Amino acid sequence: MNTIKNIKFSNDKFVVEMEKTSLNLDCKEQEDKYLIDISDMNLISATKTAIFCSTFCFIKNFKKRLCWLVKDEETKRAISILRLRNVEQQIKEQIQTKRTVLVS
Repeated sequence: MNTIKNIKFSNDKFVVEMEKTSLNLDCKEQEDKYLIDISDMNLISATKTAIFCSTFCFIKNFKKRLCWLVKDEETKRAISILRLRNVEQQIKEQIQTKRTVLVS
């Protein structure tokens, strides 16, 4: 991953601006956190993205927590090992399952 220049939230997107490219991730805003979907990334990419972006947001003193939606338990564990204070992670399928049960 290139050096992160800026991170912004716009139109349900979490936009990570880097030196040469930008990364646009789906994002939903809740009261106290942003839900950011990285479930389509592999283990290495998802872990790297979550760690670098979370650290950048912590340094820039973002007020809301970042909740990374990951694809599996392995990715969730890889991110949680670092115990970043402004981060939580949830498995995307489990969230969708809970919503389905609540609607039924």
